[in-house]
Amino acid sequence: MGVTHAGTGAFRAAGRQHQDGGRQDSSDWRLQADYFGSAIRAPQPVALSLEDGVLQITGQGFSERPAAAQVRIGHRSSSGRMLLTLPDGSMLDCPTDARLEQWLALPQTLERPRGRRRRQAALALIAMLMAWLALPATAERLVDRVPAQIDRHIGREMLSRLDQGWLQPSRLPPTQQQHLRLRLGQQAASHCPSVASAPWEAQFRARGQLGVAGAFGLPGGTIVITDDRLGPTSLSGEAAPALLDTLCRELQQVQRRQGLRTLARQEPASLLLGLVFEDFSATVAVAWPVLSRWLPIERTR
Repeated sequence: MGVTHAGTGAFRAAGRQHQDGGRQDSSDWRLQADYFGSAIRAPQPVALSLEDGVLQITGQGFSERPAAAQVRIGHRSSSGRMLLTLPDGSMLDCPTDARLEQWLALPQTLERPRGRRRRQAALALIAMLMAWLALPATAERLVDRVPAQIDRHIGREMLSRLDQGWLQPSRLPPTQQQHLRLRLGQQAASHCPSVASAPWEAQFRARGQLGVAGAFGLPGGTIVITDDRLGPTSLSGEAAPALLDTLCRELQQVQRRQGLRTLARQEPASLLLGLVFEDFSATVAVAWPVLSRWLPIERTR
């Protein structure tokens, strides 16, 4: 991908300040991010850097250089992260960073092409008409058009909220956690191969303020399992049949994108606006208050 003169020139004009007490130097700027390049692959860690005013995205076996005008800032979370959308539909989940936001914001001050504004206005009118006729049903039928990366971002945000107020770090050593992930993945693939084939990851936590010991799924493929739900059998060898049944049931819900379908029924306007304007910030923002009602958490917070 190329770099527009407007984006590069604006960044250079506003960004270099390392000489004569003036300009910031971006040559040492680095940021780690997760790259969501596919609906069927797990996120990949990448490094972001600014080289001569160009955003360089470097991962294992690939490199991209998008123009600032082609990168959109989506949701900014309360946990200090933001979601960026690239021209090809892939996404970056990274920490909020003032320098990156400044660089991305400069080209956005330019007027958008008239064709895109007209298309968005037409789609907005259609969405309003559809909403007036049958909003929840319409939104749920459009769930399949929402990028799967949105589910993963919502799941990550929900896990962050749970870690802040309800869950505690697992008491299991990290090496044992990784061993359990691999073993549970193999056993789930045998127990329910139709739903365990999609990317998912077990996250182990101590119960903390959680109402009961359990295992539950979050959008995007995160399955939270409390230490006391594992039991001695799972820790020493084969997972208990009851745990595998629960795991497969949660994976089935994840595969059906049940979380997003619930959002479509409860907050359909946020989903329709996301599809029209290609910005799902509102969908991510309402996810916690809506979906947390179905989590086994105590309501004292």
